[in-house]
Amino acid sequence: MPRKNLTARFCETVKVDERTDFQDEMVRGLALRVSPNATKTWNVVYTRESDGAKQRVKLGRYPAMSLEKARTAALKLVTAVSEGEDPSEEKRARKAAMTVEKLGELYIEKYAKRNKKTWAEDERLLKVEVYPEIGRMKAIAVKRRDVLDIIEAKADAGYVAQSRQILAVVRKMFNWAVDSDYLETSPATGIKPRGRAVKRDRVLSDNEIRAIWTALPDAALADQTRDVIRLLFMTGQRSGEVCGMTRSEVDVDRALWTLPGKRTKNGLTHVVPLAPAALEIIERALDKTEDESEAPLFTRVGVPIESNAISKAVRLKLQVADSSWTPHDIRRTVATGMAALGVQPHIIEACLNHISGFRAGVAGVYNRNQYEPEKRRALDMWGDHLGDLAASSDQKIVPFRVRKRTTVDN
Repeated sequence: MPRKNLTARFCETVKVDERTDFQDEMVRGLALRVSPNATKTWNVVYTRESDGAKQRVKLGRYPAMSLEKARTAALKLVTAVSEGEDPSEEKRARKAAMTVEKLGELYIEKYAKRNKKTWAEDERLLKVEVYPEIGRMKAIAVKRRDVLDIIEAKADAGYVAQSRQILAVVRKMFNWAVDSDYLETSPATGIKPRGRAVKRDRVLSDNEIRAIWTALPDAALADQTRDVIRLLFMTGQRSGEVCGMTRSEVDVDRALWTLPGKRTKNGLTHVVPLAPAALEIIERALDKTEDESEAPLFTRVGVPIESNAISKAVRLKLQVADSSWTPHDIRRTVATGMAALGVQPHIIEACLNHISGFRAGVAGVYNRNQYEPEKRRALDMWGDHLGDLAASSDQKIVPFRVRKRTTVDN
């Protein structure tokens, strides 16, 4: 094992033809293991006091763990060894004792919350679909058959899409566990989804939209849930985006809702012009919201309403259309309805923050026009259409009135 005065630059640039350990001259026992595929892992090598055997403990990967952090962690571990502890054995014992539920909690806290906007859905699927079946099992004891039993049962029951979602979350969790050295191998490796994913093409008709608007006031729903559903129809945005709307995102004077990139699926800031009826709902919510920039407009006990709560409300309380429908069908309905009103495809994509079709590829890269005036006209036109549907129902759900607002420059 070559000894080296490790530096940040060396750690960043070192390359090898075969796996090599570089031992740090500053901290005894600390070594950087470098593989030909450029994987770099921090380890501490020490001599076990009980039998004199060499032991190796993985600290983490570079660059996620910097040289400075690796030295700090190595010093702590070496100190423990000098006091008679055996970190390697303790680590093996922790791995052996860890249940799937505990592993899932670590995955959510250490990875999903930091890297996935949909972490709450991952957590829900684990709690509802995975933990009841294998949550108490030791993570190291889980076999492929255990994972297959979960996803096959869901697919056989007709929930193919959900079966695929469960597999994706379980696979990600176990892959993360392997990468983070909690497990040696993943029981989900090589498992293929059961059943073929069915692409939804459900579009609500005008009569169905009218029936939903009419049913909203009398449905056993919270007022905030009703407002979120109305805004889904009026804006065409995703359920999670509407549920998470905050005071700072809304410019009432200009009738604009600006979604920051951290809250959009494609990571791009998205500006939504608000039709009069949509703005009226938002103003009403603002009047009830705390005077803080990041205060959510639609909350339960201080936290934003979750999109799965909207889905559940629709599934249980608003199935008044000709056939079953979901909140995500609303986006497809808005896009289809705008097209029927004569809105151009690239304007529809701009309204919905889609990067596909016209806005994909070279055209999307070089054409940065945000089409604000065109989006305003399209969403106003769609709002007028919803207003006509509401007016023709037995009850006019929301007053669609014309109001003055500041002109938005392109």
